[in-house]
Amino acid sequence: MNEQASASVSWFSALSGIMLGTASSVVLAGPEVAPVVGLTPRFAILSDAEAWKRLPAALHGGNQPLPSWARMLASELPKTTAAFLQLDLAQRTKSPVDPGLRAGMRWISARANRCGYAEANAAADALRAGVEPEKIIGLAKEGYPGWSSGEKAALEFARKMSVDSDSVTDEEFAALVQHFGPNQAASMVLHMAYSNFQDRLLLSLGAPLEPDGPLAAVDVAFPPEAFVTKTTPPPPLKKSSLPKPNGADLVQDDPQWKRFTYEQLQERLEAQRQKPTRLPIPSWDEVSRNLPEGLMKTPSDIVWYRIVFGYAPELAVPFEIFMRTAGAEIGPRWDRIFGQGLFWVTTRAVVCPYCMGHCEMNWEVAGLNAEEIAERSRLLASDDWSSFPPAEQHAFAFARKLTRTPWAVSDDDVAELSRDFGTDRALFVLLNASRYHYMTRISNGFQLTLERTNVFYDYYNVKTAEHSQEGSPAVPLLSNEQAWKKLPDVVTRDGAELPVWVRAVASHLPRTAAAMLQLDYAHRMQSPLDPILRAKMRWVIAHANRCRYSEAYALADLERAGLSQAARKVLTGEPAVWPADDRAPLEFARLLTVAAPTIPDELFETLRQRYGDKRVASMVLLAAYGNFQDRIVLGLNLPMEEHGPLPPLSVTFAEGALQLAPIMPPHTTAEALVESGTSVVSHDPKWSQLSYDDLQGRLERQRDRKPRLPIPSWDEVKKNLPPAMAARPTRIIWNLVCSGYVPELAVPWGISTRTMWAETKPDRIFEESLFWIQTRSIECNYCMGHCEMLLEVAGLDKNAVAERTRRLASADWSAFPPAEQRAYAYARKLSKTPWELTPEDYRTLVEDLGPEQAMATFWWLCRGLYMTRISDGFQLPLERENVFQSPPAPAQTGTTPVTPKQEK
Repeated sequence: MNEQASASVSWFSALSGIMLGTASSVVLAGPEVAPVVGLTPRFAILSDAEAWKRLPAALHGGNQPLPSWARMLASELPKTTAAFLQLDLAQRTKSPVDPGLRAGMRWISARANRCGYAEANAAADALRAGVEPEKIIGLAKEGYPGWSSGEKAALEFARKMSVDSDSVTDEEFAALVQHFGPNQAASMVLHMAYSNFQDRLLLSLGAPLEPDGPLAAVDVAFPPEAFVTKTTPPPPLKKSSLPKPNGADLVQDDPQWKRFTYEQLQERLEAQRQKPTRLPIPSWDEVSRNLPEGLMKTPSDIVWYRIVFGYAPELAVPFEIFMRTAGAEIGPRWDRIFGQGLFWVTTRAVVCPYCMGHCEMNWEVAGLNAEEIAERSRLLASDDWSSFPPAEQHAFAFARKLTRTPWAVSDDDVAELSRDFGTDRALFVLLNASRYHYMTRISNGFQLTLERTNVFYDYYNVKTAEHSQEGSPAVPLLSNEQAWKKLPDVVTRDGAELPVWVRAVASHLPRTAAAMLQLDYAHRMQSPLDPILRAKMRWVIAHANRCRYSEAYALADLERAGLSQAARKVLTGEPAVWPADDRAPLEFARLLTVAAPTIPDELFETLRQRYGDKRVASMVLLAAYGNFQDRIVLGLNLPMEEHGPLPPLSVTFAEGALQLAPIMPPHTTAEALVESGTSVVSHDPKWSQLSYDDLQGRLERQRDRKPRLPIPSWDEVKKNLPPAMAARPTRIIWNLVCSGYVPELAVPWGISTRTMWAETKPDRIFEESLFWIQTRSIECNYCMGHCEMLLEVAGLDKNAVAERTRRLASADWSAFPPAEQRAYAYARKLSKTPWELTPEDYRTLVEDLGPEQAMATFWWLCRGLYMTRISDGFQLPLERENVFQSPPAPAQTGTTPVTPKQEK
């Protein structure tokens, strides 16, 4: 027996008397528990010689005694095992945390998880580090006698990170940082992540203590080429829809599981997006200097990586290499969709919103769309898993058990996985389900800020859905020459190349396309906002809408405005590292794009105090325009121009080319609703969660809403308008606020909408029904109230308006013609997830409505996102009277009062 083995035996003999032999008489910090020892191995254990033959050839340190877990893994996963050995060596010997304290924390975690193997190894490491036996015994006693106050705080942190990582407070973590410094505190988080991962794998494997154990960490090095340093992207997805749950799942219900609904879990994700990380997030330049060449070829916006690589690279790099190697070795035999479901169950059981958000992102990268992700999450959050195959149900139940009571994993549990998946894939389930406890402990320990955009496309070096969208534009594109000929007569212009969206729209709406050119120029050149701030906000809007075209334009405008490449790089990185002065306006732009009704009044007031009324109003109109324009581009699948991004184009058209004066579209005769129709669109389970009566209650509350800016009078407004637009007074608050504060942006928009109406033959009842769908999709109460008013103006009485909107609010649209149903579904999709629109979606509109009406309807729908963003950005109070009808003139004998329509 060699000297190291003899030392291990003598240490273990001492430990047997000190720790294991006294366990029954020790007063524990919490309920008395016994560690799980003497497990029966659940997988074959190779001999040391057999295992070393399977492992990659070592540079040095080969042929030593190997831990039992390495000899169990080496048969199926030799490269992963080699990386695991180096990870174990790093955690046990290279952490900046004092070796004695590190071993004490490892023992506390092992005791919490009731892992006797890890307890013995931790106690042996403590003895090797020179910790007195009495002090080690103190770990199992209340108050941890013999340890200093700082050490006690670290030990208690280890316990809480193991039993309930979400319960660690910001104050407790801050105390660790103050006592040990940020790098050691970060290393403690990574140590606890590793401990909770390893304990669960040891318990699942049934890994026994070695005859000569506890062994020291194996001091071995493998050549870099033994491992995989590239990420393994998910394979092409073979989609299959999940069946509806039938109440006959195969796992025992957990009464605590559905305590949080899917909606409540989504609220937690949003709260995590707003939560500041417990340590400052390093810049990528600070992070990259700690990394081996080639590990991260491009900067990462994943907050998880910024923190672990920035503060504890000596521990984080070995784990990353282990994870990438395992991903490559397991990948061909691993279902990513199922794997993320396994991870999701773990995040739900641990209570880790950050990692739950990452599950959603990884599902998207793997090929699921937003609706499919929501459906899968909703099913997993329920107590009925019958939609999933039996093997997956068993695996999900295993992951939940492994999370909450890892010591209770039984031979039967593992045998069931082996029957379901085969021995090799069952091992992968154990390894990954255990590894997820590393991920969640990192996330909860640092309380990482959840990223708002999907940061895993770059990580896996795969194209986003919008980048990879194939197919030609949804409409034929005119050449530049053809488009100029279609447009109205030009008086002056300062360029020849037209934006692609002009060439797309001009075929059917040439005058409207001309008005859009002037609207674009106004926002890019005439806005009261600072050009750099304006373009930064425009980038945030485009990014939230996943519109790469508009992102590129915003960055080009920033370059023209003089913003450096380094500053542009900061903008396109993670929001947590944006300059402090930018965060409020950029967050306002983001919220106004993704969740406009949720913007707090306090944020608006902060911006108002900093920028003044006119400029904060300009921010609202900019977000409205961005959400309109992005949907034009995404809905028509438009490419970047050959020489794009193009500079703003200044054009003056001949007098009369555009519509300034208000117009009155004709009344429409509504078709009778059908009682026995057929629904032709897919059901949205969330659509009818708000009943018609609920929606009416919201309208009433909006009538009492205090606006965020004072409402100008008509006399104040009309002096800023062209004579043709000031000819008739308006009582519409939307118009008074927009034109009163930012006429240089509001007037070009008004001209665009009036020109579109003049150029088309609108069916007002159909159009307002479409707009109603949009207001319901994004919960804009003000505009929903206006839909009701405009349906009246279009010719419906109040009862007919109520009947129509009640039907639209329901989950059953069968009362409407099939073409209208499909248009309503398109309106919902365009409003909520415009990046998922396809050319085929638009072509369905063409088939149903014809090319002319399809373009008019599409433009109208894009317009709806402008209107709602204005209403929600300013939180306008809904008028109590129908402001789209002029007040009745005083009655005169023999005359009938006329009520012409007013425009918004």
